[in-house]
Amino acid sequence: MMKKTLVLLFWGLSLISALGQDSGSFQEGFRPPPKEKPGIDLYQVISIHGDTTMVDTTLSLQKLSRFNYLRKDDLTLLTFSNVGQAYNRLTYDPQYGQLMPLFAAQSQHENYQSAEEINYYRVPTPLSELYFKTGFEQGQQLDAFFTVNTSERLNISLAYKGVRSLGQYQHILNSTGNFRGTLSYDSEDGRYYLKGHLAAQDILNQQNGGLTENALLLFENNDPEFSDRGRLDVRFEDAENQLRGTRYFVNQQYQLGTRKTQGDDLQKKGWGYIGATNSFENKTYQYKQKDPFEAFGDAYVTADLKTKTTGVFVSSEVYSGLNVKGIKRLEPFVGHHYYRYGYDRLLDLSEGLIEDQIKEHFYTAGVRWEGQYKQWGLKGQFKKSFSALVPGSLIDVAATRSFGKDTELTAIFVRDETPAALNMQLNQSDYQRYNWQHSWGAVRTQTIGGQLDSRIFGTLNARYTNIDGYVYFGMNGSDQSPLPIQDQSGVELIELRHDKALTWGKLGYESNIVYQNVLSGQAVMPLPELLLRQSLYFQDAWFDKAALIQTGVRAKYFSAYYAKSYDPILAEFYVQNEQEIGNFPLVDLFFQAKIRQTRFFLIYEHFNQMFSSSRNQFSAPGYPYRDAIVRFGLVWNFFQ
Repeated sequence: MMKKTLVLLFWGLSLISALGQDSGSFQEGFRPPPKEKPGIDLYQVISIHGDTTMVDTTLSLQKLSRFNYLRKDDLTLLTFSNVGQAYNRLTYDPQYGQLMPLFAAQSQHENYQSAEEINYYRVPTPLSELYFKTGFEQGQQLDAFFTVNTSERLNISLAYKGVRSLGQYQHILNSTGNFRGTLSYDSEDGRYYLKGHLAAQDILNQQNGGLTENALLLFENNDPEFSDRGRLDVRFEDAENQLRGTRYFVNQQYQLGTRKTQGDDLQKKGWGYIGATNSFENKTYQYKQKDPFEAFGDAYVTADLKTKTTGVFVSSEVYSGLNVKGIKRLEPFVGHHYYRYGYDRLLDLSEGLIEDQIKEHFYTAGVRWEGQYKQWGLKGQFKKSFSALVPGSLIDVAATRSFGKDTELTAIFVRDETPAALNMQLNQSDYQRYNWQHSWGAVRTQTIGGQLDSRIFGTLNARYTNIDGYVYFGMNGSDQSPLPIQDQSGVELIELRHDKALTWGKLGYESNIVYQNVLSGQAVMPLPELLLRQSLYFQDAWFDKAALIQTGVRAKYFSAYYAKSYDPILAEFYVQNEQEIGNFPLVDLFFQAKIRQTRFFLIYEHFNQMFSSSRNQFSAPGYPYRDAIVRFGLVWNFFQ
C-alpha cells in the first residue's frame, strides 16, 4: 500500500516539475504574465452541484479539525483505537433521498467517498497538495493530490489516499487505499460541459472482537504491566473484513440557445439546457476467519470461514433546465436505476429458503427548483421512485432570509421515504445466526428545523425529527448477536446545536455544543444527551511575520449512554443495553504553524489520560478508546 502511495507521489511531483518547464501546454491568455502570481481566488474547487469555492490554505482551528483520516470534521464521530477502524456515531445523521437501498458494511463507509463528495477543479497553474500524518505503531497517513488545466477548458486531477497502521492492540491492522481521478471540460462556445470521475477504493481491517473479559479488567484497573497494549488478550486473531468499490461517473450538460458575448464572460440565455448523469458502481464486502468463534454461534464449516457479498448499482438520469421568469432554477428530471445485491448460492434452512440475490429495475421522477418570494430565497426538490419492492419519495424544502448584513435565517422541511439497507433485507454467512431474509416496509422520516447565522451570536441549529418504521440492528435475544428489526412504536428526537468563535487580540476561543433528546424510542436509537468541544488558543506571527502560529488546548466530551456495540462479521453497529460509555473528557494539546503554503501541526492527543488513575474510556463495549499519543503532520500546497 505504501509503495503505491510513494510511487504515485513521486510521479505526481515529477509531472508537476515537467509541466512547470513547459508553459506551452496552456493557451495564451489563460496564464498570467511570467512574473505575475495568480490570485488564490483563481484556484477554484467545484462541487458536483456546481457550487464554487477557492483553495483554502489558511491557518485555522476549523482546518485543524479536518487534519485526520477522514479529512473532515469528526466532532460527531467517536473513533476506535487505530486509524481507519470503525466510528461510533454520537448524533443522528440521516441520509435523505437515498431511494437506492444502501449496501452492506455501513460502518466501513465513513471513509468511502460517494459521488457527491468528489470535487472538480479549475486552476491557472498546476496545483498539488501533500497531506501527511503519523499513525499508530508503524503507521502513516498520506493523501497526495494533483490537478492541472491542460488548456483553459480542460482540467484533470489525480489523488490517492493511503493509510497503513498496525495499531497498539493485537490484530487491528488497517490498510486503506482510495484512488480518485476527475476530468472536467467546457466547450469553447460555453454551451457544453462535462464532469466525470473514476474512484477505486479498498478498505481492509483486521478484526479481533475487542478485549477478553479478563483483559478488560486489567485495562480498566490501569495495571502498569499492561501499559503495552499488545500484551492484552483479544477475543480472536484470525479475522478480517474488507470493503472494495469502483465507480464510474459522468455528468454532461448542453446549453440551448446560449453563447458568449464579445469581450467578456457574460452569456445570453436561451430557453434552458438539457443534461444527463450516468453512474456505474461495483462493490464487494468480504469477511474471512480461519476458525469459528464460539460466541458467534454454530457454523456450517469447521475452518476457513469466508463470506463475500457483492453489489452492482447503475443509475441514469436525464434532466432539463427551464428558464422561467421569476424562477432562478426549474429542473425536472427522470431516471432509471438498477441494482443487484447478493451471493453466489441459495441456502435451504429449516426456517425456509434464503435467496441468493435481490435485484430490481425501477424509475424515478422529480423536479429541483430555486426561486424568490418577496424577501425569502426558496430552494427545494421533489422526487419519487416507482419501485415494485419498496417505493420511496423525498420532499426537501428550504427558505432563507437575510436580516441586514450579519444575520441569516433558514427554515427547512424534509419528508423522506427510503428502503432499508440491503444487508437488513438479505444476509448470508457461514455462521448460522447470521442468515436471514426480510421484506421491510419503507422507513418514513419527517424533519422540521431551522438555522440562524449571526456574526454576534454564532450559528444555532434546531431540528425535530420523527421516524416511522425505523430499521436497525438489535440483539438476538440472549445470543448477543445482531438481528435486523423494524421498530413499530416510532422514534422522536430533537437536536440543538450552537457554534461560536471569538477572538481577543492574540487569544481565540471556539465552542461547539450539541444537545439531543430522544423523546421516544431511546431503546432503538441511543444517543448521548450532551456533546461538546471547547477550544482555547493563542495565535501570533513569528520571525518577522514569516510564520503564523496557533497553540492551545481542545477538549471533547459526551455524556454517558448505552452506545451501540460493534459486530465485525457485518461491519455494523447494533443496539445493546448492558454497558454505558462516555462521561469522560478527551483533551488535546496542539501546535500548528504556517510558513508560506506549508502548514504543519503537532498534537498531543488524549493528553489528560496521564492524570487518570483508571481507564473507563471506550469507543464501544469491549473496544478501548486510543491512549495518549503525540502525532505529527503537515499539509503542503505547491503552486507552480
